[in-house]
Amino acid sequence: MPLMVMAQSHGDTIRLRQVVVTATQHATARSEAPTAVGVIDGSQMEAVSAVNLGQALNFSTGLRVENTCQNCGANEVRINGLGQAYSQILIDSRPVNSALAGIYLLDQLPTALIDRIEVLRGGGSALYGSNAIAGVINVITREPRSNGASVGNTTSFVGGKSWDISNSFNASLVSDDRKAGIAVFGHNRSRQPYDRNDDGYSEVGKLKARMVGFRGYLRTTDYSKLNIEYHNIHDFRRGGDCFDLPSPMAHISEGGEHDIHSASLKWDWLPASGMRHASVFVSAQNVDRQSYYGERDDSEPIGTAYGYTNDLTLNYGALYSRHFDMLWFMPAEFTAGIEHTLDRLRDHTIDAPDTLSQDVGIFSAYLQNEWKNSCWSILAGSRMDKHTMIEAPVVSPRLNIRYASSDHLTFRVGYASGFRAPQVYDEDLHVGAVGGELYKITNAPDLRMERSHSLSGSANLCLHFGSLEADLLVEGFYTRINDAFVNELVFEDTTSGYMHYERRNADGAEVMGINVEITASPIETMRLQLGGTWQSSRYTGQGKEWKEGQYECRMERTPDIYAYLTGVYTPIKQLQLTASGTFTGPMLVYHTISTAGGTDVQKVITDSFFDLTVKAAYSIPFGESTQLELSLGVQNIFDSYQRDFDCGPERDATYIYGPALPRTLIFGAKLAI
Repeated sequence: MPLMVMAQSHGDTIRLRQVVVTATQHATARSEAPTAVGVIDGSQMEAVSAVNLGQALNFSTGLRVENTCQNCGANEVRINGLGQAYSQILIDSRPVNSALAGIYLLDQLPTALIDRIEVLRGGGSALYGSNAIAGVINVITREPRSNGASVGNTTSFVGGKSWDISNSFNASLVSDDRKAGIAVFGHNRSRQPYDRNDDGYSEVGKLKARMVGFRGYLRTTDYSKLNIEYHNIHDFRRGGDCFDLPSPMAHISEGGEHDIHSASLKWDWLPASGMRHASVFVSAQNVDRQSYYGERDDSEPIGTAYGYTNDLTLNYGALYSRHFDMLWFMPAEFTAGIEHTLDRLRDHTIDAPDTLSQDVGIFSAYLQNEWKNSCWSILAGSRMDKHTMIEAPVVSPRLNIRYASSDHLTFRVGYASGFRAPQVYDEDLHVGAVGGELYKITNAPDLRMERSHSLSGSANLCLHFGSLEADLLVEGFYTRINDAFVNELVFEDTTSGYMHYERRNADGAEVMGINVEITASPIETMRLQLGGTWQSSRYTGQGKEWKEGQYECRMERTPDIYAYLTGVYTPIKQLQLTASGTFTGPMLVYHTISTAGGTDVQKVITDSFFDLTVKAAYSIPFGESTQLELSLGVQNIFDSYQRDFDCGPERDATYIYGPALPRTLIFGAKLAI
């Protein structure tokens, strides 16, 4: 069935009446969802000048996005203190994003494709399967709702040195009888490399990308609807030095070229009574990657560190739900579904004789029932996954309870179990270069799956006093992971240039903390939002071996405190003033230093960072339906940026932390019809 975000008007400027689907797999009002769901909509993405998914996610409570490689610009999102490998990123509720696609996904998915983003924090495996331990990010693509079109440009001057230019367009057409509609969208981006310390090597790599796609629907009968979506992403990125030369002639070059095709087809049946709903769906994604990760000194004529990877992912299944006016003791919504996911990956490097092959299949079945009235919501469910890399089926239960003591105060508690399967190829096979040495990762022979248990509890207070609207959310979370995966150095092969790491099981890990989110609209023309997280991410037992014979319990890249803020003020109809920023507290990172005898690893505790952006946008109307918006802003106005980057070809490209960009001037223009 079509899912619409309710129109925003005064009386819901804090967006509590938005309709969300991620919490339950069926449409429900955000305020009545059994778990807290964060929503980032189009107006919020525009306010913070986000041009891709990663930039938008920085402004959601409990989430942090950061770059993890100076060369190729790999990045990852962390939810409640756990890395991206513990999160599911969905496209229209379908898990078609493979581990390979996830390496650069946050940078590759432009906001031109996105209608809104729903974020479900905490254990979600009971509904979404493997790797949804930390949470779920559901990207909802643009759906045709009315006739219109827009074109836009965002031009950034990074650090006063490099241009980053993004162009986008959107158009939609809906038939007069609203039985058919189509939305088309496109985006292209060109970014020059940025060198912070003038050593000839990039801190922000070169990027050329484009995306085109469409989403359409056809009402096949009065009670059924066919939805189709397709998009193609072509992405070339490169970091290192000598950008005026081909990659194999550079001293250090790291990056690749991606061609990604994604498509989905879904048929929905909703009879006139509205008591039942069924859908059948299929989604697919194919990733072709040509990569180059290599070093060349002046004695070598040309490098040969080429690789080719193909990854095909297919997800298909069916879902059925039924509403009961009374089931035993309360109205209820029953949901059941089955799905099958296949992932076929082939990875070949010219310098290595073998082709890495991985074929993974997951058959899943899930059911849940939600008893709900205006005061109570009790959701109980379970999911069974049969994973080809795990001998026995994995059962993941879930229980959530919501109690609204009044129209203003709501309490939620929940438990979910999850798992993460061992794989030969995962996000961490993305290699980082230190003086040209590559990191190669394999599974230990006795590697066991990770198993998680997550608890959460929250209180949500919503207040209305005249023109003032305010919402306060306080949420506590705890996740215990048994047999947590860690990568430990086995040996350094100086002949082939590989550092061989093995993925092993640690004793376990515990993540706990508190999220606080405040949203307020003191007057109709102003909206403020502040989100902050205090948390602890620790390995249990002796921890992770980070250096031969030395162990560390703290998880890397997980600050104990981080926060964000946004403020939007519209003093007159045509003018919008925005301030947005993120705060990142100190965190542990590892620094690999190239020495005469090989390499040495050091522990570093980073500084705190506060990244503040200010922006002004002015709209000029032309007639009744055409509008031109011009904007000017400064990102990271205080230039809060890493100060101790490595220099030269021997640098550790993964020694990068803090805000993604230095002080950056942003120009924008958008024409909407």
